[in-house]
Order: sequence, then C-alpha cells, then structure tokens
Amino acid sequence: MEDSTAGFVVSCVLQMVGFGAAVSMIGIFLDYRRLRNLARRGVEGEAVSTTQEYAGGGQYRVYYEVRLPEGEPKAEFHERQRGMVDLGVVVPVVYDRRRPRRGKTGFLKDIDYRAEQLAVFVIGYGGVAMYVAGIVLLIMVKGW
Repeated sequence: MEDSTAGFVVSCVLQMVGFGAAVSMIGIFLDYRRLRNLARRGVEGEAVSTTQEYAGGGQYRVYYEVRLPEGEPKAEFHERQRGMVDLGVVVPVVYDRRRPRRGKTGFLKDIDYRAEQLAVFVIGYGGVAMYVAGIVLLIMVKGW
C-alpha cells in the first residue's frame, strides 16, 4: 500500500470531511454544554426583559436581567426569539447559580438537550474519528 494514489486521495477526503464535520458542530456543542449545565445545576428564578434589538430573519435579540437575591451582583443574558417582546415583563428563567449570565427563559423541567447531544456525538465525534482514520491511512500510504 506504499505510495498508493488511491489511498492518498481517500486519506485526504476522509480528513477534509472529518474536519468539516467536527468544525461544523462547534456551535451545537456549545449549546449542548450550556443546556446540559443548566439542566444539572440550574436554578429557577425570574428575569425582566430590558432591551431588544432586531437580529435579522424575523428574530430579535432580547436582553434579560436576572432577579438575584440581595447582595449579589447584577446579571444579564440574552436570547434570540421570534417576534417582539414587551419590555419590563417578568418571565420565568433557569440560570446557573455559579454563572448567572448563563440563563434560559422557561422552566427547569422544559430543558431538553438530547437533540444537541445526538448531533454532537454522531456528527462531531464521527468527524473526529474520520479525521483520525484519514491521518492513519496517510501514514500507512506514505510509510512514515
């Protein structure tokens, strides 16, 4: 299999597809980690919508101020939502007590990260495996 052109081409294709799959999962991986951490150590509370700005595609970036117990520093987070939101409205929120800037509107029981987890495990880790297989094949073909 030494100096095989077909092996070299297959190696390059595996590396490119694997790298592309792994890189395309970075955003979903970050969402998965955020939701998983909120599900594990999230605390239910309240937040007030303070400002909003148009984010494109009919979505608005809405900023919320988390109502924390007295004496704790002010925390704010934002979410993209469809349609405009009334400002000053109190909404239920789940936030991380360690990092209150990480929050999500809704209730703790509604947080579901299984879809993101499946995508990360199948496409992300599958891409890493393809990339490693491509490198191993390249080493075998070139005889390094």
